[in-house]
Amino acid sequence: MKKNISRIIGAVFCAMCVSCDNADELLDQYIEKGPIIYAGRIEELNIKSGYQRVGIRILPAEDVNRAYCMMRWNTAAGTKDSVKVEYTASNKLDGDEGYYAVLPLPDIEGNVLIEAWNVDAFGNRSLLTNKGGYVYGENYVQTLMPSFARFISKDQVIEFDNKIGAVDNLVSYEQTNGQFTDEIRVVQRLTLVNPKKGGVVRSRTRYLINESDIDTLVTPNYLETVISGDQVVGQ
Repeated sequence: MKKNISRIIGAVFCAMCVSCDNADELLDQYIEKGPIIYAGRIEELNIKSGYQRVGIRILPAEDVNRAYCMMRWNTAAGTKDSVKVEYTASNKLDGDEGYYAVLPLPDIEGNVLIEAWNVDAFGNRSLLTNKGGYVYGENYVQTLMPSFARFISKDQVIEFDNKIGAVDNLVSYEQTNGQFTDEIRVVQRLTLVNPKKGGVVRSRTRYLINESDIDTLVTPNYLETVISGDQVVGQ
């Protein structure tokens, strides 16, 4: 019985020695190029929506050796797109501690996930940071409607009933000489000069969906309001 116990203990001891040897080999392979060093991580990654693009503000952690940031997207689609943003004065905004980049994304409409990491002067990477954003495209723009226009003074003053998010209206109207005026930006009211009876006022509306967006969106179609010559004040 004692002999069997001794054999079992010996076998366990041998197995432990082999395991230790294997673990040491793995550790040696893992750190053969030295211990892993990470660059300072990105502290903030803010994404601003735009038309077929996004604006990105990057605030990296304080690190005297930081060199640039790498960003990638489309990771779920299998084809990763990426861009490099240098930490230089040309990529800074006045009075802002962060760095700024605009990513053209003509092939994306809707949600997008941006993954980013810092790289220092020695090539060390930071841990990953990711943030979701939204890209406006043609389908979204097609859902926007121009603001309703009405005359508030007999054929002379036109007023726009602006919707939520409307910035202003791009307006052109037909004059007595048969020519349309150049487009004018009108927030709410416009006094017409020499409007043609039976002519039309053409208007489109510009929207800023969110205050942080980097682009305004313009309705694709014009609203046409007839200059009838029989308008009554208040109608």
